[in-house]
Amino acid sequence: MRVSLEVLSGPMDGHIFQFNSSCDIGREGKLKLAVDRFISRKHAIIELNGPNVFLEDLASTNGTFLDDARVEGRVPLPNGKIFRVGRTWLQISW
Repeated sequence: MRVSLEVLSGPMDGHIFQFNSSCDIGREGKLKLAVDRFISRKHAIIELNGPNVFLEDLASTNGTFLDDARVEGRVPLPNGKIFRVGRTWLQISW
């Protein structure tokens, strides 16, 4: 599965990341997505598991939000869904 993650707001507004395996979000150098300075070093992960996609917050300081609710644990991430990490809004599609 090929996934696109579009930055809808924040310092990288308009940028589109594409990946076909699970993807880490965070400021730590080896992580794939460092979308703004208000995210934790290890902020969240987008997990691809067969036809399913999941979002998990990794105990970040500023949280990960889906439908205005803070993500606790691992939650399904539907196609076309908008979510927030730090101060950045992202939309996922596949």
